[in-house]
Amino acid sequence: MDIPTMNGRRIAVMKLSALGDIASTLPYLRAMDPPPCIITSPIGKAFLKDEFSDFIVLDKKSAISQIQVILEVRKRRFTDILDFQGNKRCRLIGRLSGSRVHDVANVFVRNAPASELTASVLKKGREQHQFRKRERTHIIFNTGSSPKWTSKRPSVEKWQEFASILNDRYNLPIKLVGSEEEVPYVEEIAKALPGKIEVLAGKTSFPELKKVIRDAFLTVSTDSAALHISKAEGTPTIGIFGSHAIGGKMSFPWTVGIYDRVLYPDGKLPIAQQEPGNYYDHVDLREGLDALAEYLH
Repeated sequence: MDIPTMNGRRIAVMKLSALGDIASTLPYLRAMDPPPCIITSPIGKAFLKDEFSDFIVLDKKSAISQIQVILEVRKRRFTDILDFQGNKRCRLIGRLSGSRVHDVANVFVRNAPASELTASVLKKGREQHQFRKRERTHIIFNTGSSPKWTSKRPSVEKWQEFASILNDRYNLPIKLVGSEEEVPYVEEIAKALPGKIEVLAGKTSFPELKKVIRDAFLTVSTDSAALHISKAEGTPTIGIFGSHAIGGKMSFPWTVGIYDRVLYPDGKLPIAQQEPGNYYDHVDLREGLDALAEYLH
């Protein structure tokens, strides 16, 4: 296969993680010209294939699958691999690839010095990823999370409160998104909400999900895939945090993370707490709306 080059470099990008983390790379992937080969998981390919065409897929976590990917990567003779993941599997693939590997993940997580190529890709991604004014179409609620992370889910009463505030302020339809496994939980929330409500959870393909979020006036989301998709699509986004730290997850000016300031007066949220708890009792959505006021005309 002929590999398109960027300034004479044959470039691949590695991102093998969960859907939300893969979505967070979209602004940078979209800014790369020509588009790179993407080394990813099956769900990564499913999510990205409507926009990109060149993939190397790690089907499983087994040693055999990793060897197959390493052999394919070596065969393709990339000059550079941008490692957006930084986990053990990616470091192994990188070490055995025969390519120059750039630790992009470390730049994000620890603000480590960036190589010239990394700095160029990140700068271009941020410059091209711009906010555009939204029509008052609909509001996205992403109320759920993976069943193993129920600690990320605010109560039904909290979502009722959020919907009442938004109905009073904007009077827009609310569309609830989520995965197929989240449908029972999402439907339970939907029944309790005031206003015009539509459940899209389990009903959208990845391209359809990206579009309904891209066309939204606002997204209100737990720390899950829809939050990262919303950021990538340039939609004003309020992230609801409590059991997980915000960190650099709200990294564009039209995004903000809010949390219970009574429970966490010092702003120090847990890194990753799976145990259920009252993490969201005093979260005030109006704080997020005020922070994004210039984007919500």
